Amino acid sequence: MSENKSANEQSVTSRGYNAGGLVAFPRPDEIVVPLRREEFDILCEGGVGEEKSSRDVYIGGFFGAGAGLVAFLAATDWVATWQPERRWWFLIPFLVLCIMITASVVGACIHQMRLKRISNNSPFSRLRARLLGLFNEARTPDIPVEKLPGSVVKQIDAAVGPKWENVADIFWLGHDLVWTTQKVYGAGPKERIFHGLTQCYHHLSELGLADSIPGRLLSSLKSQVQVMSDAALAQQWRNDFAAKLSQVIQGVSDMAIGEQPGFKSHP
Repeated sequence: MSENKSANEQSVTSRGYNAGGLVAFPRPDEIVVPLRREEFDILCEGGVGEEKSSRDVYIGGFFGAGAGLVAFLAATDWVATWQPERRWWFLIPFLVLCIMITASVVGACIHQMRLKRISNNSPFSRLRARLLGLFNEARTPDIPVEKLPGSVVKQIDAAVGPKWENVADIFWLGHDLVWTTQKVYGAGPKERIFHGLTQCYHHLSELGLADSIPGRLLSSLKSQVQVMSDAALAQQWRNDFAAKLSQVIQGVSDMAIGEQPGFKSHP
């Protein structure tokens, strides 16, 4: 029994830190992302936005009920109002409007006090003041910024750069570009041309080239075709459009050639 107990204690403490009779476990790794000033301001606005909106609802109710009360009093026939048979027709709406005004004032004051407490004396306000101090702090690079190791730079470049390892997308991108060009030259309808451009842009995006020069040109061509009618696809337009598609093909080709050292286009 004691052997099992010591084995269990060892298995537990091997994953944490043993301090006397206490066992402390390390916290899991967390992902940290940088925060810009405008993003921080948006988060701060969200922290108090609910109280602001609730306060504004009560303020709107106050002005609405107040306007209704003024209109009600202005339209009242004071001579006939205090007659016994008509007295309650005046008192009930008057009391309802007064209650609405009072409730609006109280609700607005409550939410204003909560808003003031959140903004001036709360964990949120203290954290905001601390982060604002960091944002407003004047900083100068007193020491040179250390460069990332070469392996890390390569990993980052690989993560955000073109994905030339997606060989199927490369193959089908070339196929669909040629197919779409044939439809343009061959008097194909708008529907088929747009379908081909959609396929081309899909494979270009999968390669991570959507923001490249060929990618932006292809996106522009796709948007252009989308708003055109079949009657507008004249022969001159088709010739010009096919020339622009050739620019996309040439741009992707130049990028691919740059990724293969020693490439030979001919034997």
